[in-house]
Amino acid sequence: MDETDQLKKFSKSIKLTILGSILLNNQIMIYLILAHNSPEILSLLLKKLSKKGVYFVIHIDKNHNINPFLEASFGIPNCHFLAERFASHWGSFALVEATLQALQYIRKTLKKRKRVVLLSGSDYPIKDNTYIKRFLDSHPNTIFIEYEAVPRKVWHMGGINRFPFYNNVKEDIKFFGGSQWFSIPYRVISIIFKFLERSPDFLSYFRLVKIADESFFQTLLLNCDHSFVKQNLRNQHLHHLKWDKPYNHPRTMTIKDLTQLMKSKSLFARKFDIVTSQELLEKLELNNRTLTSVNSQAILYLTDNIDRYKGRFQKLKEETKDGNIYCITTDRKNRKLGSNHIFYEHNYSNHMGFKPFDNNKIIPGSTFFALLYFFRINDQYDYYWLIEDDVWYNGNWSNFFDRFKNINADFISCYNTNYTDAKHWYWWDTINDTSIANEYKIRTFYPVARFSNSALSFLNKELKSGISGHGEVLLPTLLSMNGFSLNDLSMMENSSHNPATLILPCSQRAISANNDGTYRYRPLINRDEIKEEYLYHPVKHDIIS
Repeated sequence: MDETDQLKKFSKSIKLTILGSILLNNQIMIYLILAHNSPEILSLLLKKLSKKGVYFVIHIDKNHNINPFLEASFGIPNCHFLAERFASHWGSFALVEATLQALQYIRKTLKKRKRVVLLSGSDYPIKDNTYIKRFLDSHPNTIFIEYEAVPRKVWHMGGINRFPFYNNVKEDIKFFGGSQWFSIPYRVISIIFKFLERSPDFLSYFRLVKIADESFFQTLLLNCDHSFVKQNLRNQHLHHLKWDKPYNHPRTMTIKDLTQLMKSKSLFARKFDIVTSQELLEKLELNNRTLTSVNSQAILYLTDNIDRYKGRFQKLKEETKDGNIYCITTDRKNRKLGSNHIFYEHNYSNHMGFKPFDNNKIIPGSTFFALLYFFRINDQYDYYWLIEDDVWYNGNWSNFFDRFKNINADFISCYNTNYTDAKHWYWWDTINDTSIANEYKIRTFYPVARFSNSALSFLNKELKSGISGHGEVLLPTLLSMNGFSLNDLSMMENSSHNPATLILPCSQRAISANNDGTYRYRPLINRDEIKEEYLYHPVKHDIIS
């Protein structure tokens, strides 16, 4: 049986699978895989990622016999092998063509799905399917792609030599580059092809670009001027990569890389070879693990008076029994209290290169600088909780934190609303960047909040640009506009509690209809009125809405 007959045979069986599966699951994850060697690794990759609702669209390099790859996928459902193939040697535009061909196939054949993840046939997941799905579901609109403006320091000559007539063309288009691998929401496929339809010269030009796969999609997305892309683009890919000298190709993973892979926050790693990586792969399978680890977290209690709130801090420590609990204090008389106590002054924010919207005091709106101060000297945790001292909680803190251990949102707070929903709010105009339109602004309330490591890394860098504003509008706006996921404290996983049990009913005196959200802060209430499990944050007496 020749390649064409073999491909037809597989395609027929695949279509039968599709018809039944589409009826069961209309929200499909699609892995777009570019493979050119090692059908054995492809087989391992497909088996590891295969599950209900997962589809594979696979391009096999035209220079290679497709039959071993078809055989490697035998018995694995939902595998679509592209009939049109390209001779995609390293650095050729054929890599871009193969990717576009696959995206076009997905667009026409697998309509209205959830997400596309671009992989190599030499990749391997270093998190399990549950973790991968949970992570990507918590970032439904995020466009994961690494990008940096050209010239790039890590490229020879900054990469300028890759682009023909660079000095002339750069006046019309801004070039960006980065890793080839990306993960995009399904709707971005249409954005890509609509841009190419409007700008046919873009495609023609990039046929002349060297190693175009490392700049084509970055440059397209950063120049398409689409609001969805602007709001959700995130400068990050999902691969663990290591480059060895002379930096032309990624390292082939061996057993020596096991420790690094176990610590990695990435979802996938590359590249693997069936011989060189055999011991590593066997070790992973032998231990029945894909390097999924329990997320580490630091819990920070922020106070301006340790003596007054000692009881609340002690309750937090006793109930969580976690050594990663820290007290950050602005109380000068208690600036030397031990290793888990950290003293912070508001002027530290200036020393860190930030620009508070109010230089004189941390409240209102600048408590997050204390968190960033802690993060810069303790960046090893996956997540960081910030709890202000005037938050009162009568439940068990350990149970509270457990509710979020499987939720991977970058920023969890409450009362997330946009400008249209609360135009009256006082702090909207405190953002000093006038290019951020009101339609992109989001406000939040974060006396109890959790930040991801990547969100704090981004803020630590972004705030050095001089942008400032009240934290309740600045943080959610910046994070949302840059593709980070926001969630409400009421969105707890596997909770037997109705979200309403963590709040008290609001009244007509409430600041807005949104006061029936995660926890009560207005109107004022006496402690003896609280009978069940509640979070409570009293309104500041000097704040009038």
